[in-house]
Amino acid sequence: MGSDSTPPELREGVRSGIVGTIERDVELRGGRTARLLVAAGALGVLGAVGITLMIADHPFGHHPHWHVAVFAAVWSGLLVVSLALVFLQVRTPTLPLARSAAIGILGLGAAGLCSAVCPDQHFLAWWSSTAAGARLGAAGGLVLSALCFGVISSLFLGAVATVVGLGWGRGPIRPLLPAALLLLLLSPGVALQSFDTSWAVFWSWLLGTAAGAYAGVATGIRVRILLSGA
Repeated sequence: MGSDSTPPELREGVRSGIVGTIERDVELRGGRTARLLVAAGALGVLGAVGITLMIADHPFGHHPHWHVAVFAAVWSGLLVVSLALVFLQVRTPTLPLARSAAIGILGLGAAGLCSAVCPDQHFLAWWSSTAAGARLGAAGGLVLSALCFGVISSLFLGAVATVVGLGWGRGPIRPLLPAALLLLLLSPGVALQSFDTSWAVFWSWLLGTAAGAYAGVATGIRVRILLSGA
């Protein structure tokens, strides 16, 4: 009973079949990974060009000459990494990086569309000229106005990106990680737009953007759940 009566040829055939299957699977996965990385890089280049065009119309007369290159490079790097996370479906049991990055990318894209139709490429100046922005500025100065603008704008971007980005029938996702990646992708724009104001305005705008991104993503998740149950 303890002896193995399996013919050696059969054992070797089974072993060879398993090893061959594993090797083919590794090769296929490696080829797929390479193709996805190339696709992520190609879309990253296109996104980088789009980002450069998006900020090219910004009035840079009061900026140092290197600002366009630096902000475009930072945005491009963040975009390529985010696209790689999405294409490669990078995730861990507790960190849905791919889905979170997709929300961040969609939020950045929505921000680009909004900037294209904004009548003033100085977004904070445009906001301050509106009735709501003017009242907030009169009540608490530019710091309060920037805080509220960050909350409102990123809440809208986060909600739209989450509703669009979350697929049907998938498991739940917590808002912290996608909100953090959305904030990361939006932060170069906040830094660019708040130049020549003050550190207080920058941090206030960034804090408002963080709060709005979290609230927007949480709202989008809730809307997605309601739509899925409809």
